[in-house]
Amino acid sequence: MLRFEGGFVDDPDNPGGATNYGISLATFQRDAQALLGEAPTLQALRALTVQQAAAIYKQVYWDGIGADQIASQPLAELVFDFYVNAGKVAIELLQRVLQQLGATDVVVDGAMGPTTLAALASADPAQVYAQYRQQRIAYYQRLVAERPADAKFLAGWLRRAEWFPPSLPADASSPPQTAQHGTA
Repeated sequence: MLRFEGGFVDDPDNPGGATNYGISLATFQRDAQALLGEAPTLQALRALTVQQAAAIYKQVYWDGIGADQIASQPLAELVFDFYVNAGKVAIELLQRVLQQLGATDVVVDGAMGPTTLAALASADPAQVYAQYRQQRIAYYQRLVAERPADAKFLAGWLRRAEWFPPSLPADASSPPQTAQHGTA
């Protein structure tokens, strides 16, 4: 995750405002005290360490989407990365992909609840991954078409999305197999 995030940036054109290691000031103000024991100030955000950012990523974003419950690690990482970047839009996109793949009971509400997780568990991870990645790229392109001021961010967003391969590696499409002990 941190491969895409630099240090402190306060770009007036960024809708997320001031960020450090990709953690926005709003997220920091909401979570710094409870998760890090830090005062939720701009000065404390500027002083954020990589370890503190990683703790926020794990507790707020990874755990926030139940990523440990996603059997395909590459798919979990893809959804997590977009969730960090776009919030509930990432879950809404996942829910739309699941609907397109036949999960009629999934509601597009931006919440990674039990119905979404169950639909994801029964879907083909390779299909979900490929469609999700493709639709994420299309989302960024639509966003810039709707908000031309965001065009300066498009190359970085696309680089981030395209860092993930277009399809799952063959061995990543199914959950890991457990070893059979005691057999020769």
